[in-house]
Amino acid sequence: MDTENLKKSIESNYSINVKSLEKVKNSYKLESDNSTYAIKIIKYDFGHFYFILSAIKHLQKRSFSKIPIILKNKNNMDFIKLGDKYAYLTEWIPSRVSNYNNPIELGLVAKKLGELHTCSTGFTLNRSMNPRIGWYSWIKVFETRCNEMLDFKNRIYQKAYKSKFDYIYLDNLESEIERGKMVVKSLQESNYIELMDKEVMKSGFCHHDFAHHNILVDENGEFNVIDFDYCILDTHLHDLSSLLIRSMKGGKWSKEKANLILNNYCKSNNVYDEELKLIKEFIRFPQVFWQVGIQYYWEQQPWGEEFFIEKIKKYLEDIEYREEFLEEYFN
Repeated sequence: MDTENLKKSIESNYSINVKSLEKVKNSYKLESDNSTYAIKIIKYDFGHFYFILSAIKHLQKRSFSKIPIILKNKNNMDFIKLGDKYAYLTEWIPSRVSNYNNPIELGLVAKKLGELHTCSTGFTLNRSMNPRIGWYSWIKVFETRCNEMLDFKNRIYQKAYKSKFDYIYLDNLESEIERGKMVVKSLQESNYIELMDKEVMKSGFCHHDFAHHNILVDENGEFNVIDFDYCILDTHLHDLSSLLIRSMKGGKWSKEKANLILNNYCKSNNVYDEELKLIKEFIRFPQVFWQVGIQYYWEQQPWGEEFFIEKIKKYLEDIEYREEFLEEYFN
């Protein structure tokens, strides 16, 4: 939808006189006569959109602080329809993105994540929702991704001309598939299923994209969580493991940083000893190696050979640091 039509839709659905609209990442910043708003447009089917909206409202009912308050439209609804898309309006948050390289901020972010997971419990599904479901899925997902990496291998062998990236990827493919299979085996031998039984009973969800740019620090120094587009029904260990990866990848793996995250997380939610093995295996899986393969061989993204070479080299350079950390920290 173009800006002019979006402006008309907003003005017809909300008591707002739109002065300006500016696209900021995957939202729009909206200036009116006396306030500034954000309008978030989501391209999912209604059931999936409704799940995301309901998850946000559940956190608000549980007094989670902070996420932007969804503003009602003229019909007292939480959203509007824009063609085949849906949108909701919130107040704009004057803020900056959080800094995961700052240990003080990282500790506060980890505590905030624990608060989110605690407040997410007791979420009630209904038949109108079409959520992403991650419970019980890790073993199957990782098995599938190992098979997909085998497909990349076949595609490389079928090429008459192999690129520099092909050779780098192929040289490391067998070892990364083997690493993925080891993760699957470890999860199969763990108490993963029993732990998922407990997670389902808690009925909580994950943000699923707890990146620094989705945690905004406002003018009062408070942390605001935005962008629930990837929200998923899964164990809290999914978000927590991802936060550990985001904070330490690129040669920054350390016992001190892991302790900082886990200790602060545990101020607002629990992590039990039996759950640490699952975190270890989630981190160990060659997710980036698989993802780059998907982007290069299946999606054929037009980002250029050098982009992919640089990305895969960064991953490969980090493997030794990550493995050393995993063996020392979790054993």
